[in-house]
Amino acid sequence: MRARICAAVVVQGMLGVLLAGAGTGTAYAAPTTYYVSPNGSDSNSGLSPTEAWKSAGKVNGFTFPQGSAVSFQGGQTFSGCLVFDGDNVPASSPSTPFKVTSYGTGQATLTSNCTGDYSAAVTADNVSGFQLDNLKVVNGGTTAAGVLLQNQKSSTATKGLLVADSDISGFATPSGSSTAFGGQIMVLGYAVNGNNGPLDDVRIRDNKLHGSSVTSAAGPGIYGWGAGPNITNVRVEGNTVYNLGMAPKSVGAGLTANGWNGAVIQHNVVHDIGANVTSCGGTSGIMAYTSNDVTIRHNEVYNVQPVPGYTAGCDWDGIDLDGGTTNSVVEYNYTHHNAGSGLLAYTSTVGSRVWGPNTFRYNISENDDWANAQGGLFNVVPNAPKNALSVYGNTFFTNKDQSTNKKTGTSACFLFGYTTGTWASGSQIKDNICHMANKGSFGKTGQLYYNPYTQTGMTLSNNLYYGTNTAGWRWGGTTYSDFAAWKAAGLESGAVWGDPLFTSPGAGGTCSWSPTSGTGPQPCPQAYTLKSGSPALGAGTAVSGNGGVDYYGTSIPSTPNIGADAG
Repeated sequence: MRARICAAVVVQGMLGVLLAGAGTGTAYAAPTTYYVSPNGSDSNSGLSPTEAWKSAGKVNGFTFPQGSAVSFQGGQTFSGCLVFDGDNVPASSPSTPFKVTSYGTGQATLTSNCTGDYSAAVTADNVSGFQLDNLKVVNGGTTAAGVLLQNQKSSTATKGLLVADSDISGFATPSGSSTAFGGQIMVLGYAVNGNNGPLDDVRIRDNKLHGSSVTSAAGPGIYGWGAGPNITNVRVEGNTVYNLGMAPKSVGAGLTANGWNGAVIQHNVVHDIGANVTSCGGTSGIMAYTSNDVTIRHNEVYNVQPVPGYTAGCDWDGIDLDGGTTNSVVEYNYTHHNAGSGLLAYTSTVGSRVWGPNTFRYNISENDDWANAQGGLFNVVPNAPKNALSVYGNTFFTNKDQSTNKKTGTSACFLFGYTTGTWASGSQIKDNICHMANKGSFGKTGQLYYNPYTQTGMTLSNNLYYGTNTAGWRWGGTTYSDFAAWKAAGLESGAVWGDPLFTSPGAGGTCSWSPTSGTGPQPCPQAYTLKSGSPALGAGTAVSGNGGVDYYGTSIPSTPNIGADAG
């Protein structure tokens, strides 16, 4: 039966080619939509809503002509797992995409029923031009992934992949599995059969990626890995990622770039991640690993944290440029109320991939590292960076009471560890604000720097420090207890002490904005704009290649303000 249907489609397609190309000489088949409805029949043609198919099995067993779409009835629920590959989608391209979508009113729901370590509700394997749009995908049991994008058969890049305007929820690595495979969307350039099939032009936009509750076992939001890196030209934007509690021993993040080369992650909200994690090397809000040329900007990341409270483990950072990440930028992000650091530079070498050069600039951090889960609002660990690290124009504020945390100690503004070493030439920490009001168990607020092993080589310049009864600056074997002692040490030029006069310190809160708008979270939080008379005004130093605008989109003058409100 399948052969007869395919033959009929081919003949119909050939007639379409002749008709469409008669006047132009162009040979292509007109796009065809196949409909699926719970009221349909798999013996129907599928070519109209009244002739709709019924099942996911019918979809998997049909061979689609070039430029086809399969459309599920909106507001209805379907059971099954969809697999699209070179067998049933033999001809597809970015210019003649293959689409999976909904028709009628509302989104269709696909409830998965497949199981196994590498199972997925929707698999697109080596299908260039694959598009999943306006669908709800739900884990119906123990399916590992919601959507799987991969290339298991070819050494030529699969191009033009899109997951958009969809709701994907409840997926995680199956309990007891020895793999790390699982999450709402998996992007694989290192396929599980050993073929390192590349992917190019991957777009994931305007989706909801989530679990059912803060402590659900679901997660991550986007995960996977590449080889090389061999996943190129990726855009992740406009997504809302939340309630991914994950398993106790988890890695990954709400959004993970792993093996990506050339990526933009922007205008996403990521919150309530890692509630169940009790291990170190745990979860992040947004993370890049063994990736190159990644720009992470205009995101809001908060409540990456254990729930109901801290018991064990570490990480829970907001945004992390992790091991083997190169030539990347973290800018214009708002991180707040994360149990670990707002920003993390995890500077390890992975294989032959030496971390850096990388830049963090014009970000705002409010009340991060509340559990002292990493020890600093900005962490540089575990080694001194071997390629340049630039950290400038950021604003760090905390007034968390850390005197009763189960993990002892008080967060520093900057923490360096766990070894000695010299930072690469060109490294700089400039024009940042550290406002520390996080009272600890001994009545002191956090240190401005915690650098016990004496990492050196970076240029320190024009940073503003403020806090009542701070624990000072720890640099090697010396603690400089007050600003006068710090200045006298000669480790930094142009340093400033004083209340930065934020508009409303500690009141940044959670922003109200829509990621799908393509803007934001700016101008929130306005709490960290500078009032008249601030010692940060006009007290910064110029940084070459500074991006041109500050957190609030204001042009940066030749002599900037200190902090994220640089203009």
